[in-house]
Amino acid sequence: MNAGLRYELFMWPTEKNGFIGNFDLEPWLPCFTATGGTNELCDNPSPGFLVPSNVSQTGLSVVDGAASATRVAGNKHTLNGQDLNNFAPRIGFAFAATDKLVFRGGYGIFYDRPSAAFINTIFSNYPFLREVEITVPSGNVPIVSAFSGVPTNISLNQWLPFRIVRSSGANGTYQIRDNTPVYVDSRGTPQGSGCNSTTGANCTRGNIAETFEFRAIDRNLRTPYVHQWNFGVQYELFRDLLFEARYVGTKGVNLLIARALNQGFDMNDPNNPDHIYERFNQAYLAAGSPNGPLNAGSTARARGLGRAFGFLNSVTGQIDLNLANANGQVINFEARVPILGFNVPEALLLQSKGYSDYHGGQFSLTKRLSSGLQFNVAYTFSKSLDVMSSDPGSTAGGGKPDVPNVGFIAQGSAYDLDNNRGPSDFDRTHRFSTNFVWEIPTGRSNNAFIKGWSISGFFQAQSGTPFTVFASEPEVQTAAHYTSVTRGAGGLLRLGFGRPNTNCTASQAVSEASANNLNVIDGSCFSSAFGLFGNLGRNTFRGPTQNRFDLSFAKSTKINERMSFELGFDLFNVFNRVNFANPNSDLQDGTDFGTITNSIGGPRVGQFRAKFRF
Repeated sequence: MNAGLRYELFMWPTEKNGFIGNFDLEPWLPCFTATGGTNELCDNPSPGFLVPSNVSQTGLSVVDGAASATRVAGNKHTLNGQDLNNFAPRIGFAFAATDKLVFRGGYGIFYDRPSAAFINTIFSNYPFLREVEITVPSGNVPIVSAFSGVPTNISLNQWLPFRIVRSSGANGTYQIRDNTPVYVDSRGTPQGSGCNSTTGANCTRGNIAETFEFRAIDRNLRTPYVHQWNFGVQYELFRDLLFEARYVGTKGVNLLIARALNQGFDMNDPNNPDHIYERFNQAYLAAGSPNGPLNAGSTARARGLGRAFGFLNSVTGQIDLNLANANGQVINFEARVPILGFNVPEALLLQSKGYSDYHGGQFSLTKRLSSGLQFNVAYTFSKSLDVMSSDPGSTAGGGKPDVPNVGFIAQGSAYDLDNNRGPSDFDRTHRFSTNFVWEIPTGRSNNAFIKGWSISGFFQAQSGTPFTVFASEPEVQTAAHYTSVTRGAGGLLRLGFGRPNTNCTASQAVSEASANNLNVIDGSCFSSAFGLFGNLGRNTFRGPTQNRFDLSFAKSTKINERMSFELGFDLFNVFNRVNFANPNSDLQDGTDFGTITNSIGGPRVGQFRAKFRF
C-alpha cells in the first residue's frame, strides 16, 4: 500500500501591461431574477467593467480615456484572489492473494491547470477595443465615407450607456443606439423628421449600436479537478498468459465551461423581471405613444400590453408579448436581455461550474513473448457524461464562417446547465482492440534467408461518437418564423446553438451509414420549438462505427554481434475500409444537412521501410 499528498498551485494569468478587461457580474445578478432589478442598474453596465491594477497607457486617447474611467481591480488578474486549497490525496494498494491472483486499486484527486486559451481572448474586451459595424442604411454606403458620421476622438466610455429607441408610427420597431452625439447616418443623412444635425433639434441621437462581444471570466473561478478511482483483479491463467478485469471511474468537478453571459428573455414568460417591460414602455413614451397612452396597471407588463408590445400572433393565434407591433415584428433579441449592451451569442462567461462522470469496465488478455508469440486483447465497455466536452478557449468555426465551434460554448439554456447533460463528445460505448507479434519459426534452420521473419498486426473496432442536431445561431425576426425548424430552434433567444423538437426515436431519425446511404438524418423527424428550447437532448444520436486492421511484415538480418539490418513492409487499413465521420447536423446548412461528407482515417496505404541497428 502507498499513500501520499500532493499540493498544486496554479496562479491566474496576467497581462504584462494590464491590457485586459473583465466584468463584475455579481452586482448585476438581480437583473436576471424576477425581482430586484431596476432599469437604472440593468440598462447601464458601465460601472461593472474592470481593468487590472497594472493597467497602463496605450497612447490612444480614446482608449486611455475609457480605461481611466473604468473601475480598477485590486490585482493584476481582476479575479477574487487565488485558489489556494488544491490539496490532492492519493492512495493505492496491491494484494497478492495467491501466486496467481492479485487485487489492485487506488483513488486520487488530480488538479488541472486552467487553460489560458479562453483567457487569451479577453484582450479584445472593452475598454481596449470597441467594434463599430455599419449596418444601416442598408446598401449603397461608400466605403470612403462609411464611418465619417462616427466620431473618432471621444473616449470609448462616452458611447455608453446604450438605450432603446422606438421608431415612429403605430408599427414602429425598437433599436439599440449608443450615446454618441451623432445625428446623421453613415451617408450623412439627418436622422429624424425635421432633424437639424447641427443643433440636434428633432433628431434621433447616436448610432445603431454594435453590442459588446465580450469574454467575461467569473471572478470566483476555481481550479478544475478530477476524482479518479479504480479496482481490478489480475489472474495468471497459464504461464505467460494474464487476464485482467478492472473498473475505472472518474468524476470531474469545477470544470471550465463557457456559457452565454446575457441570455435574453421570452417576453411571454410570467416569471420575467418587470424592468424588462419598462425598458420598452419608456421608449414607447419617448416616441409619442403612437398606439395611445399606456394602460392603467400596477406592473410595467400590464401597462405596456397592446401598446408598447404584445400583439396578436397570426401563427399561434395568441397575444405574443415578443411582438413590437401588429405587423408581427419580433422585438430584437439584443433588446430583451437582462443587461442592455451585451451581445447574446458572443458575450460569454467562463465559469468553473462544469462536471463530468465516467464509468468503465476494462478487460484484457495478455500473452508475454514466448515461443515467438505475444499478443494483447482488450475490450472496454464505458460511458462518459458531461455538460460540455471541449476546451472553451477556441473561437474557430470549423472552417465555416459564422458557425459556432461545438466546444466553444455550452448548448441549451445558460440558466439550466443540467439540461445540457449528455454523453461526452468523445464517448464510445464499446472499444475492442488487439495487437500481436509472431516470429515465424525456422524449424531450427540457420539459413540467413529463413531466419528473422515476423508478422505483426493491430485491429481496432469501436462505437461511433455522439452528436447533436442543432441550428447555429438561429433568429426569429417575425411571427412567420415561428414555424421554421431552423429559426424556431431557440431563435427567440438567439444563442450559439438551438435544438429543435423531435418526434422520432433515435433509430428512426438517424439511419445506418453505408457507401450507398450517406444521407443518414431524416429531417422530417424534427420540428420547430417555436423559438424556445426544443425537447431534443444534447448528443442524442450516435455516429457510425469504425474499425481498421493494420499488418506488418519484417525481415531482420544479423550482421554481427552489434549490428543488424531490418527490411519491412507495412500495410495500413488492409481491407481498405471507409470509416465514416458523423454527418453534418447543423440545420442551417441547407446543402449538406444530414449527409456524411467526411471520413476518418485514410485509405489502404502500403510502405516499405529499412532500419539499421548498431
